[in-house]
Amino acid sequence: MTGIPGRAPALSSLSAEQMAALPLETLARSVLNDLIKPGDGSPSVQNWVRRIRRDHRKAPEAMRAISEAVAWLRHRMILVDDLGAGADGDWVMLSRQGAQWLRDGTLPPAG
Repeated sequence: MTGIPGRAPALSSLSAEQMAALPLETLARSVLNDLIKPGDGSPSVQNWVRRIRRDHRKAPEAMRAISEAVAWLRHRMILVDDLGAGADGDWVMLSRQGAQWLRDGTLPPAG
């Protein structure tokens, strides 16, 4: 699977309709870029989702698309649990495979 590295709109710039219409891999990249900020350490999906829900609570199609994107990131092992960050909070980190995907747009086949 290939993609164009870095080619994803900022999540905050997208309307609910645009989120729902984006290809899943592109939306996943937008979600990942929004969730993981350089220098911020391990993010908590639970904390991040609070903001997303607040911003899109009246747009179920956006919430569904974002939910699919987060599930895709986990399934493809781009986001993995950060077992060193703590027991509470759903802490995640970018996997080595995820860093490669962000860098050059390639992932091994899903298995």
